Amino acid sequence: MDSVLKSIVNEFRYQGTVIDINPFGNGHINDTYLVKTIEDVSPDYILQRKNHQVFKNIPGMMENIIRVTDHIRNKLINDNISDIDRKVVHHLKTSDDKFYFKDTTGNYWTLFLFIKGCKSYEKIEKPQQAYLAGKAFGQFQKQISSLPGKPLNETIVDFHNIEFRLNNFQKALLVNFNNRKVEAEDEIVVAQSLSEEMKTLLKLQRQGKIPFRITHNDTKINNILFDKNDNILCVIDLDTVMPGLVHFDFGDAIRTAANTADEDEKDLSRIAVNADIFEEFTKGFLEELRETLTSLEKELLPHSVKFMTYIMGLRFLTDYLDGDTYYKIDYPEHNIVRARAQFKFVSEIEKIMPRLIETVKKYS
Repeated sequence: MDSVLKSIVNEFRYQGTVIDINPFGNGHINDTYLVKTIEDVSPDYILQRKNHQVFKNIPGMMENIIRVTDHIRNKLINDNISDIDRKVVHHLKTSDDKFYFKDTTGNYWTLFLFIKGCKSYEKIEKPQQAYLAGKAFGQFQKQISSLPGKPLNETIVDFHNIEFRLNNFQKALLVNFNNRKVEAEDEIVVAQSLSEEMKTLLKLQRQGKIPFRITHNDTKINNILFDKNDNILCVIDLDTVMPGLVHFDFGDAIRTAANTADEDEKDLSRIAVNADIFEEFTKGFLEELRETLTSLEKELLPHSVKFMTYIMGLRFLTDYLDGDTYYKIDYPEHNIVRARAQFKFVSEIEKIMPRLIETVKKYS
């Protein structure tokens, strides 16, 4: 057992005797470890090193997480829900009463209960899974829609701010690393031609026509825990929970779940919208949020899929023109391949937009 990791665990108020600490999961941002205890009556834990290069304000991020999880926990208690520690993440405090520990090298660590007897899925492969994913994220939105107090901290500033992303794109055009504009000519045209349409959500929010809510901002099915019978337990990975539009969560979920190909598919003919996945996710999502969202918010859900796909394509294109400074790549053309795949999906969304609109109306 790593003595350094053990010493970090010892900074927290945990129960039991630690016998093992091993790497856990396949996350790409934080370092995660399963902390095993020897006693049957003692829980196991998850130790996590938060990536402070991505999340610049770890104390602010943890303040968000604790406010959100405490609020959900209180709602579950009020509703007489049993087995609460499996229905919401439970973080432990350090000996100096904080929910994080900062070590001598400047790294930040958190410790929370490991939820036993659970499972997750890496991707949505059938409509029933899409329905459960929509229901889980809709339930999460519903639970936190009544969170009192000040707005949450913005853990990643300008994360889905389209003006910020377009400004970065314009700067990247000037950088034009290795004259990559030649290779990206078609994608640049797409990005520019859709830029005004993609400001729709931002404009409506600034006009007060759609509200800022609390959003998860990483709505993949692998951030949902299920029990052995596929009953929803809870939504996890709350590092990116912050103020946003409900469309960020809905749009990004569909962007990944309803695409018939991978995010970096080279064969564009394989990219299409799985309308059945869209329908089932929408059904589950709006079953939970039908009474919470405004009519305009619901009306804009199909547009949000196009928006979130466009903004990811724009970010990949920007990074390609910048010289691949942000995203990890497996080969020199990786980012332009990603951008092409995203923009192809945008065009596929547009082809079936009437059906998406009718689906949302059906469940609204």
